[in-house]
Order: sequence, then C-alpha cells, then structure tokens
Amino acid sequence: MRDTFLRMLTDVEKNQLHLMLEDKESGYRAKIILLKDEGYTVPQIRKITNHHDLNIRKWIHRFNEKGIEGIISKKHNHKQHKFDNDIEKQIVDTASANPRSFDLGFSTWSLRILAGFLMYDLKMVDKISHSEIRNILLKHKIKWRKSKTVLSNKRINDPADYTLKKSTLNN
Repeated sequence: MRDTFLRMLTDVEKNQLHLMLEDKESGYRAKIILLKDEGYTVPQIRKITNHHDLNIRKWIHRFNEKGIEGIISKKHNHKQHKFDNDIEKQIVDTASANPRSFDLGFSTWSLRILAGFLMYDLKMVDKISHSEIRNILLKHKIKWRKSKTVLSNKRINDPADYTLKKSTLNN
C-alpha cells in the first residue's frame, strides 16, 4: 500500500499543532500530523502513537481537506431525552417481560432490540438509544448484561441434533 499523502504545512499551522499537543482531546491528532510532516510513514506513526492505521489515515485526510479545523474535537450536542415516570415504568415493564409474550421469536432482549421495539412496534417513544434504556434500568435498580446463547446438549438426546443446532447458531 502506498503511503498517505500530507500536504505542506504552513508555519502558522505548525505552531498551532505544537500548541495543540497539550490538548487531551485533539493532541494525539496533532502529533500524527506533525510526525507525518517529519517524514514518518503511517506504520511508523502507528508504532509511536499506538493508533490504528485507518484512524491515522483518517486524520491525515481530514487535515488535508479542512486544515486545523478538521482535527479539532467537536463537542456533540446530543441531548438526552427526559422521560416521565410513567414512560420509564412502561420501559422497565417491557424490559422485564419475556419477548415471547409480544409474539417475538426470541426469549431475551438486547438493549438495541428493545430500543427498536419501544420506538417502532409499541410506539411508546419517538426516539431512545440503548444507552438511555440502560440508564433508565439502572435508575430502577435493574442491572443489564449482554445476553449470550447457551447451547446445552443435556436436553438433546442425539449428538447429531446438537451439532446441527450449534452449526445453525454460528451461521
């Protein structure tokens, strides 16, 4: 793979990048640009900064396109929705219920599936993220953990059935 191109830096940009090195959020991006400007390759920068090649290339390309503005951290203005107690109780009740009671083909919720179900099937809320659901459940003293499929051969008498069932889960 050929090396990623970095355009020529102005003296003003170099000074700004050196000042940015102290910034917790954008400092590592400035370091990537300065190392590239000094002639380091992306694999060499990876070894120095311990960042993935794709991220290194991304920040170099953004710098090429937008200059300093391309690598400065932007604050996201994601406003968390506030739900009243009734909606929160309905969310908790839904999360506590078996999905099969809603005629769904599985027996354990994931937070993402639950979010989609609340928005699109029940139309309980217009918008909710899986992390908002987790926070609501924690607020109501419900700890959520990732579900995993457990396949036990104790209920399956024929080992061939067990192997077949296991292979369909892995696909």
